[in-house]
Amino acid sequence: MARRRYTPWSATNGLLFGMAAGVVLALAEVVLAVASGDGPLRPVRMSAAVLLGPQAFTAQVADGTALLLGVGVHLVIAAVVGLFYSVLDAWLPPDGRSRWEFQAAVGMLYGIFVWLVNFQFVGRGSYPWFLEVPQFPQIVLHAVFLGLPLSTLFTAAERRRLLLDAAESTPAR
Repeated sequence: MARRRYTPWSATNGLLFGMAAGVVLALAEVVLAVASGDGPLRPVRMSAAVLLGPQAFTAQVADGTALLLGVGVHLVIAAVVGLFYSVLDAWLPPDGRSRWEFQAAVGMLYGIFVWLVNFQFVGRGSYPWFLEVPQFPQIVLHAVFLGLPLSTLFTAAERRRLLLDAAESTPAR
């Protein structure tokens, strides 16, 4: 078994890749909201309500304010989720970090874990509106549209790193 190697850029990648995966998840959330008969700002207002409380769902909070706060909260949480994934990624075996199918499985399980923490633990205790939406689609969205893109970005970064390492270790002719 190959030795575990921590990558110095994984924290930066975690933050950036988390935000990128967060954008993918946000778009999927909006599509699901519209498909289920809610307005496209429902997921945004749910995120904004983390800061504003239940009043985020009222007309007292303008759409622009809800959009700004909701996107901000969502991206900060996504960045933190990505940062934690970078720690998990560093613990994965080196031969697994560069394999798409291995990372995809880990990423999707991680997405489900994020849903579990955010919706079932934190949401249940502090943000009950997270439980007002159907939960099974949320599990799927978090696995497919958060965990999978996150793991794909990490796999691509690991493959780039391996190529650079191989190029550096090849003697010049």
